[in-house]
Amino acid sequence: MQPPTSIPPTKLQIRAYDCKLTARKVKLGLEKLVESSPAFNESWLLGEYDIGSRIGGLGQYGDIIIRHRTVMRGKHELTVEHRAGDEAMALEIEAAFAKELTPKEPRMAPGKKRPEGMAYFFEMIRTSTLKNKVLIADAVLEEAHDLCFDDYREARAKLEFLSMVPRLGVLHTSLDERIQKAYREANQVHACPKVCLYQGKKIALPHRMVAISVKHDYILTLHFAKLPGCKIVVGWVEERQF
Repeated sequence: MQPPTSIPPTKLQIRAYDCKLTARKVKLGLEKLVESSPAFNESWLLGEYDIGSRIGGLGQYGDIIIRHRTVMRGKHELTVEHRAGDEAMALEIEAAFAKELTPKEPRMAPGKKRPEGMAYFFEMIRTSTLKNKVLIADAVLEEAHDLCFDDYREARAKLEFLSMVPRLGVLHTSLDERIQKAYREANQVHACPKVCLYQGKKIALPHRMVAISVKHDYILTLHFAKLPGCKIVVGWVEERQF
């Protein structure tokens, strides 16, 4: 029998709960926990608003995202998103509020087996058929936690197009005008590019590709660079309202 496969420490995990506490009380509890627990000695709490907090730290595999949502008056939900390697810290958060929490299944992306949210979408891309052509930097997963954009189909279409960009070359001139326009967009070099850390190296991201939600509510911008071997690395994402 094959031994069970261990979960990579950087894999995204999510815990969901029904919560009896208000967002303000959760925030105060997190502040006390991060200040007093030895598990968070090298960590810090971020988040301007009570409904959302991030715990970052030098010894963490990634940020821990805590979200509070009021479903209806007096009924709340709490989610704790973390990397598998930071499970002990997530359990500390759970223990701190244990009397006020009831575990539940997290919200899933419609028709999918993964949780909703762009962070889980980009993590899925890392293991999809695109994984050898479009590389997703870790910074993308961290930034994607804050995105409201949820048109997964459109985002996937843009990434699939990016996978073809290095191979199109002069062939693009014989293709549909829309493809030619998209190719020119993908090859435009922008000043003051974002920079990401990938495989221990800083990489400038001079190219951009825009995805517009079918609902026309948010616009997603993918910042990327071309790598040897006809590969693309997406190193940063951001959004703006339509």
